[in-house]
Amino acid sequence: MSGLKTVFLLLAAGAVYYGIVSPLSRPGISLDLVTTTHNLSVMRFEVTENQWRRCVIDGGCRYQPPLHSKGIKADFPVTEIGALDAFEFVAWAQKTIDPNLRLPTLEEWYNFSGVAPYRPRKLFTDPRLAWAATYGDDGNVDPALRPSGGFGSTIDGLADMNGNVWEWTASCVDNLSTARCPAFYAAGVHEVLIPVFVRDPSGGGCATGTPPAHIGLRLVRNIKDDI
Repeated sequence: MSGLKTVFLLLAAGAVYYGIVSPLSRPGISLDLVTTTHNLSVMRFEVTENQWRRCVIDGGCRYQPPLHSKGIKADFPVTEIGALDAFEFVAWAQKTIDPNLRLPTLEEWYNFSGVAPYRPRKLFTDPRLAWAATYGDDGNVDPALRPSGGFGSTIDGLADMNGNVWEWTASCVDNLSTARCPAFYAAGVHEVLIPVFVRDPSGGGCATGTPPAHIGLRLVRNIKDDI
């Protein structure tokens, strides 16, 4: 086998594989990242149900939400996950795929998403009713869940940024640390603040803002960390 070179990679799963494996993939899971103009590499799609199921099988995620995917022909974004669940997936992805993967901040999300933050009109100005001043006026979104890629892509190739799955961010209310944070922001057509114990905010449970139809996540990494 003159002229050929075999590359041995020892992955976090503890098995030796032959051949060249992307640093952002491992057997059974691959994260398709897109380099944006905002100094970030961003997952092309939201984390899918099949990717989440891999985390559960590996023991990295303790909670298995309801599934919509049928086999691998149509993979749906994972939904009905809370902030604590999302951080478990992040920790698993950092351990098994790449240590630099993380959730974006709220500001980063709106920078790379191409989605203009929705600014609803104020229903009233009495500060005692500020919590409900824009309730029900945050825009209408079709709640029917679609397979990944069902809402089209941005000019950068990021899919479903204007879809009906809001995405967890690392931005906490009052800038508290992750370990002490009672509620994190989720980004979508409008931003919402959701308590960490809420997995399905569609029926209520938001600290601020109209409840989103669904909530999932998408990981990023800094371009400077690219190999």
